[in-house]
Amino acid sequence: MAEEPGIPSSCNARTHALGACEEDGMRDSVTGKRDEADPVRQPVDTGNSRTEISVTDGQAQTAAQRSNGKDATQEVLDRIARHQSAGRLDEANRLLDGLIEERGPMPRLLHYKGLNLAMAGQREEAEKLMRAGLDKAPEDPLQHADLGVLLAQSNRLEEAIEHFREAVELAPNFGVAHSNLGGALVLEKKYGEAVRHLEKAIELEGNLLDAHTNLGVAYSQTNRHGKAVDVLYKALSIDPLSVRAHVQLSAALYRNERHDSAEHHARRAIELEPGASEAYLHLGNALGSAGKMDEAAEALLSVAGRPPIGLQALSRLIHLRKTRADAPEMQILEKYLERIDSFGEEGQASLHFAAGKAFDDLGDYDRAFGHFHAANEISKGLHPFDEKAYVARAERLREFASTALLKRCGGAGVKDLAPIFISGMPRSGTTLMDQMFSRHPKVTAGGELRAMPAAMHQGGHLREALQEERPEDEIGPDDFTQLGEAYMDGVRAEGIKSEYVSDKMPSNYLYAGMISLALPRAKIILMRRHPLDCLLSNYMQHFGQNQPFSTDFDNLARVYREFDNMVKYWSEVIPDRVRVVNYEDVTADAEGQMRGLLDWIGLDWDEEVLNYKSSSRQVNTASLAQVREPIYTRSVARWKNYGTNLKGLAAPLSDYLSDEDLAFSGVK
Repeated sequence: MAEEPGIPSSCNARTHALGACEEDGMRDSVTGKRDEADPVRQPVDTGNSRTEISVTDGQAQTAAQRSNGKDATQEVLDRIARHQSAGRLDEANRLLDGLIEERGPMPRLLHYKGLNLAMAGQREEAEKLMRAGLDKAPEDPLQHADLGVLLAQSNRLEEAIEHFREAVELAPNFGVAHSNLGGALVLEKKYGEAVRHLEKAIELEGNLLDAHTNLGVAYSQTNRHGKAVDVLYKALSIDPLSVRAHVQLSAALYRNERHDSAEHHARRAIELEPGASEAYLHLGNALGSAGKMDEAAEALLSVAGRPPIGLQALSRLIHLRKTRADAPEMQILEKYLERIDSFGEEGQASLHFAAGKAFDDLGDYDRAFGHFHAANEISKGLHPFDEKAYVARAERLREFASTALLKRCGGAGVKDLAPIFISGMPRSGTTLMDQMFSRHPKVTAGGELRAMPAAMHQGGHLREALQEERPEDEIGPDDFTQLGEAYMDGVRAEGIKSEYVSDKMPSNYLYAGMISLALPRAKIILMRRHPLDCLLSNYMQHFGQNQPFSTDFDNLARVYREFDNMVKYWSEVIPDRVRVVNYEDVTADAEGQMRGLLDWIGLDWDEEVLNYKSSSRQVNTASLAQVREPIYTRSVARWKNYGTNLKGLAAPLSDYLSDEDLAFSGVK
């Protein structure tokens, strides 16, 4: 019996590379182009980022390198490899046919023939041969891995993932297969599982560029922005000329509010590849958040007409500045709307949100509402909201933070930090308040810090008690000291060293009772805003999975009611630790409100807090354009522009609204 060529002596062998090229993020094709210095990549557009499934040519094995064949067979395989590298695929194919005729349809020979056809762009025939080879050798991890790459290049991700999984099960130390599996999982937005495989790939093979880059994307998508920055810097240490690593590092730095560095890496990506559309998007993001509006608009406009990344650039541009009827972005928007059915659901939702904002700017409120409604109907299906779970969680947090617990566990906590928590419903004025505090010389603005949610998540006994897995009477002062220490560690990890730090994570209002025990010097500002203004503003924003309740009037009303329940409860049980501030009062009398708050916190008055619009701080939230203006009074009573369109929102909130409001919205 003839010996099967290419059987690996161990499972440390790497997968054969299938090269790919990309045209405007819309089309992928296999190519036979090879370069020992560059990675062979499969780029696929993911909406917010690009993920690649790949191996480097320095790691990939050609047909010859895989083979254990001897003498004439080895010589032929060497010649095949040289022909492939030189792009002479017809000649390589002829030689492979000769080997198959001589030695029979052995699994690896069928597989190599399939790889050669794939490099020639004949994907269907390639898949048939690769599957035929795999049928004869179903436990060959290399063949599973290669077929997975081919399927991923055809955007058949579920099938690709099956074969990548099979490869890593058969060969647990197969680093590239772990990397490719992780990359495919990122494309499927299964970020938690992706992180596990990408970390494993790096553990096995520390210099896999795409494993590092994809891990950076996965960390960013799971709000681990600091870790994302670290791993992406490592990616650039592997390949300083990697455009994609520069692009994704720019995005991660932007989310870390390091806008100068974000701008630098976006510009570096553009230097390396002037046509890198995503780099212009992130450049525009960084410039806009730094207040460089004209430069940001120029960067975003340069790619706004190039789908798919152009959809994001257009949306960002429209939200960056007030739209004029003759603005170039309006012309691009109209062209996109004419072909909206050609985009996926996320793209359609993004376009509708952008159109809603544009027509709102133009004063065409009925048309604007039509687009907002269409956008939210799409988003509702993509990002469902579990109302029962949300309400149960809020009720449990109030129940847990009983007066008895607050009394029993008082006097502990971390006293080295005096955080100023600025919390409330999204779009309630938290960004404005944070910007004002950021101008005080003794306050470091932390932005939307994840330190408290993270500390609660890892809270040991506290977490167990909240989940009713541990008796509450076993919780003592030390548990809250540990919570305070975990929070302080999270703050310090962001490079914040000052005593006073503002934290504007909106959802922290849920934890006010625990915060009061863990951080006895903390002050908690609870921002309120007219319910219809606040909730309409949520409805107008493309929050995606971050705020799934924002897509439905009933859910918005229920979340607002639970927020109000929280405000009332905390005001009753920890009245000296919370202060309710109305957004409308801040817009009417900013100085009076800030004087009162600073006195309550124990800080001296400083006129600079009123100069917040000059702040050089990056703003990453949906309030970006507003906080660059003087006190933004135009958003007060803005809901009246939409009148009876908001009847479905006003009705479940009737006990919060005046008779005049109910009449104006069509409820009465």
